[in-house]
Amino acid sequence: MTAGRIRRRLTALVAVIATGVLLAGCAVTDLDVQASEAGYDPFLPEVHLPDSGLREEFASTPQESHDFWSDPDKLENAEGMEFQTPENGLPPGPGDPATGAYKPATTAMPSNAQGYGVISDAAVYDRAGLGASTFGRLYFTFDNVYLNVCSATVINSNSGDIIVTAAHCVVSTDGKGTLAQSVVFVPGDRNDAQEQPYGMWAAVSVAVPQEFVDNAITDEQGMLQSEKGWNYDFAFIKLEERGGQSIQDVTGAQGVAFGIPVSTLTQVGYPSAPPYDGREEYVCASTSFSSNWQGGYTHKCTMTQGSSGGGWLTSFDRTAGNGFVVGVTSTVSMGTNQANSPVLGQTALDLYNGIDQ
Repeated sequence: MTAGRIRRRLTALVAVIATGVLLAGCAVTDLDVQASEAGYDPFLPEVHLPDSGLREEFASTPQESHDFWSDPDKLENAEGMEFQTPENGLPPGPGDPATGAYKPATTAMPSNAQGYGVISDAAVYDRAGLGASTFGRLYFTFDNVYLNVCSATVINSNSGDIIVTAAHCVVSTDGKGTLAQSVVFVPGDRNDAQEQPYGMWAAVSVAVPQEFVDNAITDEQGMLQSEKGWNYDFAFIKLEERGGQSIQDVTGAQGVAFGIPVSTLTQVGYPSAPPYDGREEYVCASTSFSSNWQGGYTHKCTMTQGSSGGGWLTSFDRTAGNGFVVGVTSTVSMGTNQANSPVLGQTALDLYNGIDQ
């Protein structure tokens, strides 16, 4: 389609919900439901959510996207995006309903994950294990004029082609609902994509919550105009395959979960505004956090714009470099170092299943 207002294309999906404790290293091929060692029984109601979101192909072909970003100066000049909540805050809203469904990482997950503890002042990420290849930067443009960059994560999927990021990285929030163009992902990005150890992958299509497209509005300064829509600030992107391989074949993939109990959080991203420059990825972590106005997660983290869309993971092991993505960097609370993430839940699961074809 051509650039402009995204057409509403709603897909009715049937979601299978599972509850249980995460099993280390378990082989789950398609969000299979299994009883856990802790005695939880499978929970399998059918849920029909016909209005969960839309799926659209990007206007740019993969070759056009590669051609657009072939100039190193464009990659270096891409700027991050930051959206803030007002100083007086926003009224709390419901988050994406939890399902308990999950899919593990592509590498063995330790039964007793050893994470980072508490990191509020973002530290350089050590890129251990699976983390070296699955976190990266998402380059895109609106109207081929504004050069932008966010963060994104490869997540385990049947197709092997799926990454997750923030919805505001692919849909404009000026009330026009314009879809981004020339979208490419560089896993393991270093030095403004001057180093691309796992290549550059063009985006083919995207799945975004309709609630976000219709209601998430900001002013020219990036200040949120209302709380509506922002509790669904996530998006799933399907990438091209290259040489007969999916990105997951090359990089592996993090686990993903759609509303599970969370005890720790690890946030990874590429902050690009001072004091950071986007050339390296950083990590924040917490063992205590609270629910935010989005119905998701909030904790202290000094990451700046450019980290938007980066994964928030639970049960993350710093040596294996893997965990379960349960959210993505969305907004910051004005005048604080409070970073906010929506929770991936029922709507996210519907969109994920719909695009993973």
